[in-house]
Amino acid sequence: MRVDRSVRVLRPNSLSPIVLTCEHASRALPRGMTPRGRAERAVLVSHWGWDIGAWDLTRALSRRLQAAAVGGGWSRLVVDLNRRIGDPTLIRPEAEGVVLSWNARVTPAEIERRALAFHVPYHAAINLMVIRRIARGVRPVLFAVHSFTPLYDGRHRDFDVGVLFDRCRSGAIRLAEGLKKSGLRVRYNEPYSGLAGMMYAIHRHGTHHGLPCLELEVNQDLLAGRGAGHGRKGPRGGIEQIAAAVAGALEPLVAAAAAARSVVGPASTSRRRR
Repeated sequence: MRVDRSVRVLRPNSLSPIVLTCEHASRALPRGMTPRGRAERAVLVSHWGWDIGAWDLTRALSRRLQAAAVGGGWSRLVVDLNRRIGDPTLIRPEAEGVVLSWNARVTPAEIERRALAFHVPYHAAINLMVIRRIARGVRPVLFAVHSFTPLYDGRHRDFDVGVLFDRCRSGAIRLAEGLKKSGLRVRYNEPYSGLAGMMYAIHRHGTHHGLPCLELEVNQDLLAGRGAGHGRKGPRGGIEQIAAAVAGALEPLVAAAAAARSVVGPASTSRRRR
């Protein structure tokens, strides 16, 4: 199901105790935004334009967990759904030294238009998922799925997955321990840190509703099936194998969320009116 072209939604009728999000699910550009030349096209299909493999992993997790999922419909180079309005990287004028023609002369009015057309519907879709669950006594875990390039700025990122967290430290540890049992090399708050505000989308909703939230960063080589090798043991990777490992590691968190029922009902008659 699609709410509109700026949002992708899977299993909208699910009341599962986990909500999956994928902010950088697409490399598509809206009508009227077209890359000019080979350099712009190369940037758009690279990790700058989207999180390669992340939406495929999200879809596989949604199927395995029977969980609802929300994904962005346009490239992060249109507007970054994992950034607050006002962040200087919300709309990037260039990437890898390549000026992006569709962002080169973005006015404040255009920033507002894109925010209302793309950013607002995405976060409204997440909020809808959360409110629907809380109203029915389910307090979900918010779980964002991202991927990272194994080589960035000349440095190799020699690990498989990163578990990002801010307030949900115990949940992060349980998730990481489950992933390690599958042979994955796990790091906390790498290659980006939830403690540094790098999980804006789910933090925004998790903080507002008092819900646990975690973010997963997966090495793009692993998602492409190039995980094992170089003399080490561990999964070769691929979407389905990684989805199985992540779904298994999430089971204790999902079970805990399912057991934590919210209290929904009329206000107590003993509460003072004011």
